[in-house]
Amino acid sequence: MNERTKELDGLRGIAVILVMALHIFKRADIFTANGTLHFITSLTSVGWVGVDIFFVLSGFLITSILLKTRVKAGYFKNFYMRRALRIFPLYFVCVAVILYFIPRLDPVFVPEIPRVIPFLVLYQQNWINLLDGMWLTLYLSVTWSLAIEEQFYLVWPAVVYFSRKETLVKMSIWVIVISILARIAGVLFWDDIGFVSKFFFYNTFTRFEQLAFGALLAIGFTFTEWRERLRTISLPIFLVSLIAFLILCFISLPGIPHPIYDNVPLTLGGYTAASVFTAALIGYLMLSSEKTIIHNFFQNKILIFFGKHSYSMYLLHMTFALILLDFFWKDGYRGWQIYVIYIASVFGSTILVSFLTWHLFEKHMLDLKKYFEYE
Repeated sequence: MNERTKELDGLRGIAVILVMALHIFKRADIFTANGTLHFITSLTSVGWVGVDIFFVLSGFLITSILLKTRVKAGYFKNFYMRRALRIFPLYFVCVAVILYFIPRLDPVFVPEIPRVIPFLVLYQQNWINLLDGMWLTLYLSVTWSLAIEEQFYLVWPAVVYFSRKETLVKMSIWVIVISILARIAGVLFWDDIGFVSKFFFYNTFTRFEQLAFGALLAIGFTFTEWRERLRTISLPIFLVSLIAFLILCFISLPGIPHPIYDNVPLTLGGYTAASVFTAALIGYLMLSSEKTIIHNFFQNKILIFFGKHSYSMYLLHMTFALILLDFFWKDGYRGWQIYVIYIASVFGSTILVSFLTWHLFEKHMLDLKKYFEYE
């Protein structure tokens, strides 16, 4: 693993920690009335941005792979088989196991299973959140973002294969612009701001904005003049856009700094600010030749560990969060000590099982990629 890959793994580690903290602290909060702990929990609400970081990273890495391999034999077959080996095995095993135990874990959801299975199999479950009369068990709720990524993987390889790089730049920019304009129009002309916030959070077409930012960065890397310019401006852009993102979160207070909670500032600008600072950070980590505190931070072994195991952690953490929540709550445990113990228990369980999953299952699936190497 080279240093650049380590740094992107570190960024991936930050992303999964943010998402896990969002879901785990939110549930730990019910165990205590401590004001300081409530404040800490409110800060973790910004963890939703971890998904946006994943999206930009995916757009960048996938587009980089596609641009490098589109002239090689087996372009489509190798790409889809390698993606399938990375994503499908663990996903379908997790879905199957959770649905098998749903009668005990979430019995109210059992009648919904026949209706949601087609969505889960076809990676369309993000739309369930926007359909009246349908819902998805919390045990599988995090899979909505995987659905959006799979939908991107379905169409983007063909777009890259049949388009010139200049055309790809224009298409990526148009995806971003249309997404921004759609959110502005939604806030201005849609009466139900609650549904607007929810619609843009789960909607495939506007969520492609983050993937398009990553794709745009990858395309830029293929032009020498762009690379030199990005090398110079990436750090300033990262700092400015990160500050802008934090300001949007601040002016959202005293509400919850999360765009799904009727949050107009973050609905309008949060997604774009998050995409810009993530893309700029990737550019800085990949292009900067100097060793800085930022590079050292993202090469931290703990972050790299979380990044390496991020897929299983993302899929599994909600299961442990809900099971342990039920355990502690039913047994009547309360207080700040339980707040801390619950958080540590969920993180610890997720880390342990993800580590085992990687060594017993995931890496063996990934070894099969050797049969689909590009020439």
